[in-house]
Amino acid sequence: MGLLVFVRNLLLALCLFLVLGFLYYSAWKLHLLQWEDSKYDRLGFLLKLDSKLPAELATKYANFSEGACKPGYASALMTAIFPRFSKPAPMFLDDSFRKWARIREFVPPFGIKGQDNLIKAILSVTKEYRLTPALDSLSCRRCIIVGNGGVLANKSLGSRIDDYDIVVSPGRTISSERKSFCGSW
Repeated sequence: MGLLVFVRNLLLALCLFLVLGFLYYSAWKLHLLQWEDSKYDRLGFLLKLDSKLPAELATKYANFSEGACKPGYASALMTAIFPRFSKPAPMFLDDSFRKWARIREFVPPFGIKGQDNLIKAILSVTKEYRLTPALDSLSCRRCIIVGNGGVLANKSLGSRIDDYDIVVSPGRTISSERKSFCGSW
């Protein structure tokens, strides 16, 4: 009888050591996976942004002159920064934005998750949100977003702003004295 109790206690101790050893090993493995220095944050963005393209793309776009249209460059650079990036929808939404099922799962700026009512409200008060056929046919469109906080005042950037195909601004009131620094869009 004493021998059976001894064997039982020995097996119990052995099982306990095996379980503790497994937990210790698993915790160590999880620690390695969880806490190692990653190049990406939890959303998938690069943590140390150097804004350089991979070598094969850098050579593809190296021959373009400064300011020239580089078809696919913005998408390639965005993919280098955010590898999970894809362009699932057009740049400018219209009132049929709900049909773009792929953008419903991403939060802004890559999707519209949780923004349905806001987009509907913005489109209802926006007079012009579709591209003209001339702009829509361009293979490369240069866009700029201009605010109305007075940052452009007396900077004489109006002619430079006019070089862009699409100018997005919250206010479209242009007076003759502001054309020199806001453009004539």
